[in-house]
Amino acid sequence: PPQDVDVLLLEGTTIGRAPAEEPLSEKDLEGAFIASMKAAKGLCLVWASGQNIDRIVTIFRACKRARRQLIIDLYTAEVLRATGNPKIPQGDWEGVRVYLPDAQRRLVKRHALFALLNRYRTHRLFPEHLAEEAARSVLLFRPSMAGDLERADCLKGARLVYSLWKGYLNKERLQPFREWLKRWRIPLTHIHTSGHASVTDLKRLARAVNPKKLVPIHSDEPGRFTGFFERVQRKEDGVWWQV
Repeated sequence: PPQDVDVLLLEGTTIGRAPAEEPLSEKDLEGAFIASMKAAKGLCLVWASGQNIDRIVTIFRACKRARRQLIIDLYTAEVLRATGNPKIPQGDWEGVRVYLPDAQRRLVKRHALFALLNRYRTHRLFPEHLAEEAARSVLLFRPSMAGDLERADCLKGARLVYSLWKGYLNKERLQPFREWLKRWRIPLTHIHTSGHASVTDLKRLARAVNPKKLVPIHSDEPGRFTGFFERVQRKEDGVWWQV
C-alpha cells in the first residue's frame, strides 16, 4: 500500500451486524440456490440486484446445475453486456432468455430504444410464454414485476429466493409485497451474503495502510470503530475539516 497516508476513510457496513463470523462466499451460496431451484414445482423467482454481477454469475451457475434456464430483464442484460467481460453470462447465451417487463416495455417505446431489444431478439421470452416455461425457469425478479406475472398466470407452484440484505424486508414500503406473497402462497427463502468487507478484512486493510487518522464512513455503528481500529477520528456529515 502507499506510504505516509494521512487519512483513511473506512466504511463499516458489517460492523455491528450479527452474526459476527466470516460471511459466506458466492461459492457457498451456489448449493443453496440449487436446492431452492429444485424445490420449486413452478417458477423460481430470485430477487437480486441486476447490478450484483457476482450474484448473477452464482445464479447462472446454479441454473445450469439445476437444469433450469435463467430469465433476465432487459436492464440486467444491458448491465451484463456493459461489463465487456466475455466470461460473464450474457443475454444471448444458451440457457439465458430475456424478458421485457411492462415498465421497461413502456420505457423502450417512449424513448425508441428498439435497438436494445434487437440484440436479444432470438432469446426473447414473451409474457404469453411464461406459464409454459415456468417449471424449467428461474426469473430474476423485483416487486415491480408482480402485476406482470399475475397477468401471465405463471405463479402456480412458484417460490421466491430473496437475495438481498434481510433488513429491507422489514421496511414499511414492502408491506404490500409481503401481502402479495401471502396472497399467492409463495414461500420465501433467504439466500444472501454481503458484498461489503468483513470486519477481519477491514482490520487487515487498516493495518496495511497504517494511516495517521482513520475516519469512519457508511456505517450504523461508527462509535464501535475504536474497538477494532487505531487512531480513529469521527467526523460529522456537512462539517469541513482540514487534513
